[in-house]
Amino acid sequence: MAEEEFTIVELQEKFYRDGIKKIIIIITGVLLSIGLIVAALLYIYSNKPLPITFLVSQNWRVQADVPTNQPYLSVTDLLQWASDVIPKVFTYDFISYEDQQKQAEYYFTSNGWKVFLNYLKSYADYTNVQKYRQFISAIPQGVPILLNQGLLSGRYAWWVQIPIRINYAGYNPTPGRTLMFQILIVRVPTLNNLSGVGIENIILATNTSARSG
Repeated sequence: MAEEEFTIVELQEKFYRDGIKKIIIIITGVLLSIGLIVAALLYIYSNKPLPITFLVSQNWRVQADVPTNQPYLSVTDLLQWASDVIPKVFTYDFISYEDQQKQAEYYFTSNGWKVFLNYLKSYADYTNVQKYRQFISAIPQGVPILLNQGLLSGRYAWWVQIPIRINYAGYNPTPGRTLMFQILIVRVPTLNNLSGVGIENIILATNTSARSG
């Protein structure tokens, strides 16, 4: 009788041990599966392809990329683009300065952006904007004028002149400035730039800067 009880107890212990082992194996398998899923999701997220933009017509048909030696934009559309973009790239505030700067970079070629940063330091310097809690706005002071157009180093290009007014608001009152800029706009591939143009150079016309309170 004692032997039977011992055998029963031994069987029960073996049953529990086997059950615990199975539970541990199941839990380990579940944790490994979760780990693999998380790793896969992280890989997919970190290696997701960049978005691709492409031109479509009014009836949503995909249009081919326009060669950069062709104008792509009419003169009227180009001047309107310049009138919209130039004030926008000179508009900043102490709250969203970095985001606004990133958005402005979209309108420039790599060379044009380097040139523009020098003007940005002069007329919308990050340190001053933060220090004096500034809001900087820019508005056109007249219609843009087409100075010249044609092929430049294999790309179609336009020289455009536009006057703008830069106004400042903040802790430290700064006089507004009226500036006359001459802008070199060049064709860029339309694959990732739907406007098909970018600012390659920007020049401040001499003797045009004026300040007023």
